[in-house]
Amino acid sequence: MSENTAERVRERAEASEGPPPVWSGRAVAAGAGALYVGAALAVEVYGFAGLAAEAPAQGEGPEGAMLVVPFLTCLGVPSALVANVWLVLPTVSAARWASARLTGRDAWWWVPVMALVPVSAATAVVGISKHLGAGAPAWAWLTGVVLLAGAALIARDAALHGRRLLRVLGYGGLAAVAVFGVGAAAFGTGLVTEYSPPKVNAAGLVGTWSDGHGGILRLSPDGTARADDLKFHCTGTGTWSYAPDGPTAWDQLVLTEFEDCAPDWRISGTPGHPKLNREYGVVDDPHWYTLTR
Repeated sequence: MSENTAERVRERAEASEGPPPVWSGRAVAAGAGALYVGAALAVEVYGFAGLAAEAPAQGEGPEGAMLVVPFLTCLGVPSALVANVWLVLPTVSAARWASARLTGRDAWWWVPVMALVPVSAATAVVGISKHLGAGAPAWAWLTGVVLLAGAALIARDAALHGRRLLRVLGYGGLAAVAVFGVGAAAFGTGLVTEYSPPKVNAAGLVGTWSDGHGGILRLSPDGTARADDLKFHCTGTGTWSYAPDGPTAWDQLVLTEFEDCAPDWRISGTPGHPKLNREYGVVDDPHWYTLTR
């Protein structure tokens, strides 16, 4: 008896006894592979999205984002296996239990329904604790739902019908090529425009800049500056200057110097509403402190 025939016989035997168990090696492999592929595709998509989004520093685009792939391979594969065991397969099990209790059968559409629960809870906790606006949590929630629901559906399919890992990796590679092609065409044809900060001059920077929480930076036409309660314990009277540090709008800097601090500011925003930005935090988790007028 051939191996394929034996596999079909085994699957028919399992089917006669009810749905195969979710906690199987093939479900673990397929679910982890789906998480890994989904994360790589998300990195690629967000790389393209970062080119069009307003930012205080120039994004690396999909090319830079794909440099993360080796990191994903080294640490992402073990992380995907752990996330699959602790999150994906429990989601499939919960969906099977709820479906059997409420409908009397194992319906696939319960999987995305159950995926909403942990992702929504995690997004709410992070959004509230970090005091985030609506935009970032919404995108994080959508990404999390797609990743978890997709991986759970593939793990469920592998548990019911057999190995799916090679198929997931193959389709994932084709999807990565398709995403790159669509993104490159969108930017190449001008359908989507890459963001660039507004080009400013010294005269246009004069005025009062605020962080919205009591921090103030006043830039005077004579080159003097006044800081009140800025981050980094920056307060007092000092000087400022505008320093285009290169040929592009990304190279613009506003240099300020006070007795206890000397922050440099990058330009972002729009021509009608420019912003001053200062990076802070650790290298692996940078944040931006922003002033507006």
